[in-house]
Amino acid sequence: MAGLLETLRSSISVSDGLKLAFEQFCRETRPERALIMSSGPLVIPQPTEAQLHILHAWPSHQPGRDPRSREERTATTLCLRAIAEIRHQGEIGLIIYFRRSFPKRAAAACRRVLETLVQTAAAMIEVDHRYRALLRALPFDPLTHLPVWSLFREKVDRRFARLDHEQLPATLMLVCFSGLLHTTSDIVEAEEAVEQIAHVRDAISFLQRAIRPTDLIGQLDRESYVLWLDGGDRFASVERAEQICRRKYLCSAGANPLVSVKIGLVTREPGSTDSLDVFFERARLALSIAQEENVDWYFAHESA
Repeated sequence: MAGLLETLRSSISVSDGLKLAFEQFCRETRPERALIMSSGPLVIPQPTEAQLHILHAWPSHQPGRDPRSREERTATTLCLRAIAEIRHQGEIGLIIYFRRSFPKRAAAACRRVLETLVQTAAAMIEVDHRYRALLRALPFDPLTHLPVWSLFREKVDRRFARLDHEQLPATLMLVCFSGLLHTTSDIVEAEEAVEQIAHVRDAISFLQRAIRPTDLIGQLDRESYVLWLDGGDRFASVERAEQICRRKYLCSAGANPLVSVKIGLVTREPGSTDSLDVFFERARLALSIAQEENVDWYFAHESA
């Protein structure tokens, strides 16, 4: 039991840990057939209705032998089940088929092991679910430590009164590194993921060097960032956009020919009554035009 729990806890994800611990148990006990099933948890994509899905089977195939139906297998073998409910997500269970001659004492011991394993996995899944929900609710990205849109908008809104009082314009820049997270396959290896994280952080450092310390930078996703330049009029912001696009090779991501940098800009004039969401929509439209016309940047005027 200790070895199974250690395998479960030491894996990179609950799903991988449960599969490895399950296979370890099966190699020791040698059942005829074994299944990990779920009515929602660990099923990708998440089902719209509660229904059982096979997450993993042992052995993965039976050469030279057609798999028997569930009814036939249940009637001719000893079936051990261990099922645990996960709050708000559904159920997860382990089903093991042994020969009828399997000793009763060993079967009771295996049942206790399976129940402990599935209950531990269920607790880990629930904790992981709560942890991910907390991460999504954070006002900043836990990887890059940049404010997400909600916190970025709150910070910018606080500056409107001062900008109006000092009669200063400001510019919103929407910067997109297209192809920054390019992968050759659907499965991302660990080394490739580390390299991509390094590219993301290098791109952020590049943008931070391109603006003043008093300007703001926020993150929309791993490839899209939003900048707020206090006092930046149309001419100054266009010049800044030109520099970012021209010097993109200074960061490791921008040096990749598969990565393109596109920028959408919009300037807020002092005294404007439009909200930041309105300026964001204009900047996003400008960015889409820049991408469609394959130009480095596109400027959306306030009166557009």
